[in-house]
Amino acid sequence: MDRQVLLDHLRRTRFSSAGRERAQADARRIAAFLRAEGARRVIGFGSTFALYRRFTPRSDLDVAVEGLPPERYFGALAQAQEMTTFRVDIHSLETMFDYMRESVRKEGVPL
Repeated sequence: MDRQVLLDHLRRTRFSSAGRERAQADARRIAAFLRAEGARRVIGFGSTFALYRRFTPRSDLDVAVEGLPPERYFGALAQAQEMTTFRVDIHSLETMFDYMRESVRKEGVPL
């Protein structure tokens, strides 16, 4: 593939660093909210935080939480979604699959 064609494609399909920075700022606000809801620990992971992963306008915010009371999960998720234009996925560290927990361990960013 022609190098210039590839560069043009990447410019069109990749989100600017400003978009990733906005997503990270939204995640920090959401983390503060989740701690107020009872979460002891909040960790961001996925394409918003791992610079080697592709981040696009369709990327979501993946947030792992520890200690969020189960009865507050759905209300917290709905409120978190209202705090950003990105789709939000909140994952419980206590119940997530091992492969996801390993991803959080390797690339997670405490929020």
